[in-house]
Amino acid sequence: MNHSYQDALAILGLEGAHPGGFELTKQLLENEQIDHTSIILDAGCGTGQTSSYLAKTFHCQVSALDHHPEMVKHAKKRFQKANLSIDLYKSSIEELPFDNNSFDFIIAESATAFTDIKKSLREFYRVLKLEGTLLSIDMTAETSLDPASKKEIMDFYHLSELLTQSEWLKAFKQNGFTDFKILRSSTVLEELMNSSASNTFVQPVN
Repeated sequence: MNHSYQDALAILGLEGAHPGGFELTKQLLENEQIDHTSIILDAGCGTGQTSSYLAKTFHCQVSALDHHPEMVKHAKKRFQKANLSIDLYKSSIEELPFDNNSFDFIIAESATAFTDIKKSLREFYRVLKLEGTLLSIDMTAETSLDPASKKEIMDFYHLSELLTQSEWLKAFKQNGFTDFKILRSSTVLEELMNSSASNTFVQPVN
């Protein structure tokens, strides 16, 4: 049986796999106005590391969601062990099981690029409150990336598309987001020493 990149992360229970890791996640969250009244969705929660941090640090209401059954198992064990009241869902971010205008914040860490991006962004916009914020950490293609290298990356990660930074911003705009702030942008080569993709950290505000 062939396992995907996401299968490997799930089976091994790896966490903080995105460039910058969990330290970057904490920096991003601590720069936001999050408190005990905040309602937050961890979209593509993986093993639940970020959800746990949010609940413990800010004492806010957290919903965690992932489509991979192994990730959901890891997250459930983590929440139970820490006695955290976090709502956990096994579902795709392309079809979020939430009402419109439900969340103050959504954090999506290395998750959106592995989906139908436009569907996921539409869902993020739908479930965010009017003044809500999406914190997105995701893979982008360098503008200089040649077609063969781009295809190799897409095949390895099982991606249907690999967007450049400008294409990501265009996709956010087309799906309702109007205010953008790029908090950090660096090549994965700089982060991991050997890659042909780049990573952009974008904060679209609903």
